[in-house]
Amino acid sequence: MLIPINEFFRTLPQKCCAKCGEVVEEQADCYTTICENCHDFVTYPIGQK
Repeated sequence: MLIPINEFFRTLPQKCCAKCGEVVEEQADCYTTICENCHDFVTYPIGQK
């Protein structure tokens, strides 16, 4: 017997960072597996001098 699709998605485990294990917020347009803290990115604010 198949479970309803909404029940399937509700019971999925939370997505966790592959490096530190911190819970990663799901994003519809992103398939990243590493949290922002573990990335080696440098971000700069836009519009500030």
